[in-house]
Amino acid sequence: MSRFRSFLMSVVALAIVLPASAADVPLIRDGKPVCVVVVPPGTLAADGDEKAYRKLPAWEQMPEMKRRLLRDSARDLARCLGRMGACEIEVVEGLPAGEQRLPILVGAVAEPVFGPVGISKAGFYGFRVVADPQKGVGLYGESEHGTSYAVYELLHRLGCRWFMPSELGEVIPEGKNVVVPALDEKRAPATERRGMTARTGDADWFRRNRFTAYTGGGMLACYGRTLEVGGPQGSLERLVTAKQREEHPEWRLLVDGKPHPHLLRWTRPDVADAMADAIIAKIEGEFATAKAAGYQLSFGLVPGDYVLPTEDPEERKADPEPRVWEKAAGRWSVTDRYVLLANRIAERVAKKHPGVTISLLGYVNCIMPPARYEPRPDLFMTLAPIDFHRHQPMTDAAHPLGSALLDIVQGWGKQPCRLGYYAYGMNLAELTAPCPFITKWGTDIPILMESGLVAWTPETMNGWETMMPGYYLSARLTFDPNEKPVEILDDLWQRFYGSAAGPMARYWQHVDRAWTESKCYAGSGFGYLEVFTPEVMQEARRLVNEATAACRTPLEYRRVKLVDDSLTLFERFMKMREDFAAGNLRTLDRDLAQWKSSLVHLRAIYEPQKAFSPPGLHPDGIAMAYINGQFAPAYEDGARMDREFARLGKPLLEWKWRHNPGPEADAVPWAAADFDDRDWPTTHVVRDTWADLGHYFSMTDEPSGRSGRMAYRATAKLPAVPPGKRAYLWIGSTDGRAKLFVNGRHVQYVVPEKTKQHEAGTALDAFDGSCRPALFDVTDALTAGDNRLTILCERYNLNELGTGGLMGPVVLYRDK
Repeated sequence: MSRFRSFLMSVVALAIVLPASAADVPLIRDGKPVCVVVVPPGTLAADGDEKAYRKLPAWEQMPEMKRRLLRDSARDLARCLGRMGACEIEVVEGLPAGEQRLPILVGAVAEPVFGPVGISKAGFYGFRVVADPQKGVGLYGESEHGTSYAVYELLHRLGCRWFMPSELGEVIPEGKNVVVPALDEKRAPATERRGMTARTGDADWFRRNRFTAYTGGGMLACYGRTLEVGGPQGSLERLVTAKQREEHPEWRLLVDGKPHPHLLRWTRPDVADAMADAIIAKIEGEFATAKAAGYQLSFGLVPGDYVLPTEDPEERKADPEPRVWEKAAGRWSVTDRYVLLANRIAERVAKKHPGVTISLLGYVNCIMPPARYEPRPDLFMTLAPIDFHRHQPMTDAAHPLGSALLDIVQGWGKQPCRLGYYAYGMNLAELTAPCPFITKWGTDIPILMESGLVAWTPETMNGWETMMPGYYLSARLTFDPNEKPVEILDDLWQRFYGSAAGPMARYWQHVDRAWTESKCYAGSGFGYLEVFTPEVMQEARRLVNEATAACRTPLEYRRVKLVDDSLTLFERFMKMREDFAAGNLRTLDRDLAQWKSSLVHLRAIYEPQKAFSPPGLHPDGIAMAYINGQFAPAYEDGARMDREFARLGKPLLEWKWRHNPGPEADAVPWAAADFDDRDWPTTHVVRDTWADLGHYFSMTDEPSGRSGRMAYRATAKLPAVPPGKRAYLWIGSTDGRAKLFVNGRHVQYVVPEKTKQHEAGTALDAFDGSCRPALFDVTDALTAGDNRLTILCERYNLNELGTGGLMGPVVLYRDK
């Protein structure tokens, strides 16, 4: 932060009410405008046919999008200045002859008066802010994007803020005088690209917080002068056609000794040639016009959403020695294979079309820095650390993965390629818990900036009622890393919450500490009982109540009320988790239905704020989709079981457990009725997750190629089952396979309803499912008295949520 900016931030409240000095530039005096906003001719033109516009290719939309960006920025400037001085500021195209008002020259009309911008940033994002008592104010950049940044730079210095979408998030100071100290600064954002998932905010919020304006999306997006083609996952595989795979079976990756129908061998030169030829054909075909227009082309070489199998003998030849083990994914790293492929493609493409970038995604077992092949400078690597440090900063030494993420980021920072970061800007797979990411982003983003971060594009999913501080903090730090997180947040608390700033700051910081100080490493809501203890929830409620009492204006109250409503909804969510963890199932379906109704109601109330997960990413809203997929099946079926059947004994919540690193057969002897499990540790199967038990996303540091196996044992003291009645063992929720033994006897799972794989009544060796309940008929295996229960669980897929095995209570029932 410059010395002038530091000074101006400290006196901004005075700057709009004190008389101007000789060196100041007055914009409004005594509530009357002395300025006019001037934009280039054509800027204020009416929009054309919107449907036709949206059908254009991304690069053809760009000129119109830039005009709108300039227009909307200029109108915002006039509106905000008018709000500040309680008057109206006019916006005109071109400076009229004889104009006596001080001009605020926006965009290209400023350069003839003040000279060249004098600063450049890739993407043409450099900008200049000039305030001269004689010439007026100049706000302009080397593109419309840079000009927009200049506009909001001035408004930011005058105290304007946009903390969340809608007028509820807007802060505009008010006074009779608005003056700007004389200045001339040339600036550029620290990163070339800053964004969040588009549906998280609205166009106004993104523009006002100086995120990178873009158009298009999906397989085609345009940022500044960069046209990004084929970025989403799976774009790598799509470069090779099904016909080519059929004609060249040697191109297909061997998995378990057989050619995979879809996956490819990355180390073959002919595979790289085929992919390069596909890219070259696109450059010379459908994107020839864009290239001729001066757009920088970037082609995505992004694998699908999988952990790439690693044991193909031909592919292993490209691995470094020693091989690099990717601990979170539980597989060998294939980064060097990936870099080898990308280098070959980039070299071939560059010979015909210099300047084209090949974009990569560092994901799962492609994320470790290369150990053998150095990436070319024209590669662009975006890290997507889905398996790492979900809530804790990357410097947290107590994390199960230690310094792994820090090492990855700093390792890539030493490579010659450019670096992007696809962070997960929320608690992945559950969105209704307060999750401010204050410590995480305040720690991680400066490290990323020091490592040469070029693009910040976190995955976000609405959640302004739960995640606003982190969203706003990331917007500021990725634009200007010289700012201090504590100062940004102090500014937020004071300007946004006003009289309630103290208790609201303590609320958000309290919740943030609950995340960072807990030993919860799982995603979604499965570890919440570790984070949001009754003590944490009670203190959160006390602080929000204190903030509500401190409010002095309707606007302050509305802002606190949003958090209050969010916390109330989450308190009800946690009540269901506590009941589930205690085996209190009877009313869970009704409680869940009421909770869902409240979510829909709050979504309607706060639609302008993009809060409470409105539809978009999912027809019912992504928060509702997560609840329906991960919690509703167990809650609804548990309530049904409790009403339709009679319980046999207490619910089984505490289980002995033991990790099995070998094949399932190794654990079968542990199922014997007389097996001695006294030295096994105990886990609560709802409160604890595999990640919390020290088995993070993989189960072992050994390259077993499996995601993990666990054995659970418990003893149930039961009465005799009445003659003619059936007895059942109900498992509330699992992640993966669950194979049941009762008193040493294997009990098969019988499919209750027809599925895509099985007919109803089919007897299977084990239940197989994720976040689903399972019911076993155990009538013939139970005895009156002590019964030894063993469940062998296997999580065979990578699960970035850190769960596995038993995730719900186990209850024994009989027919009524």
